[in-house]
Amino acid sequence: MNFSYITPNLVTGSLSVLLGLIIIYLIPTQLEQPVLIFGQSSAETDPELFPGIVAALLILFGLYTAIFDRKALSWNSWPQISKESLKNVSITILSIIVYSILFEKLGFVISSLFLILFIGNYLGGVSFNSLLIISIIFPLSVFSLFVSVMHVFLPAFPFYEMRLGNFLLM
Repeated sequence: MNFSYITPNLVTGSLSVLLGLIIIYLIPTQLEQPVLIFGQSSAETDPELFPGIVAALLILFGLYTAIFDRKALSWNSWPQISKESLKNVSITILSIIVYSILFEKLGFVISSLFLILFIGNYLGGVSFNSLLIISIIFPLSVFSLFVSVMHVFLPAFPFYEMRLGNFLLM
């Protein structure tokens, strides 16, 4: 039996802690602060709240995984990754990189629609009609939730406002 102190859970736990610390370090430099109106913030919640929660959870779960896995000798179970799996993961990562580039240019709704359509078609298993309905309804629902309920700005469309004559539609 091949026992090892460096297990996949120890590595992923350590990487999770590292990523959480990097996020905490970058929060002050990467977030734009809301406009102050009469000394009061115009945002309902602090923009650092959500990334801070994500970073804290990454650190917490990473420490949990690293500490409890480190004490146990486990079988070195590094997975054997097939070429097909590696190809799927690589294409998904490239798709998300392209999505993040298109996000500011096309807006959340259209870029999300393209991402869902592409990955859904590539991975298969869903009819195109169902995929099309999901790729339209899901981004619009998430956009409405974030903008209307949570008051988080998301670039909706490649144009900032839609007008029909003198009427502002968006």
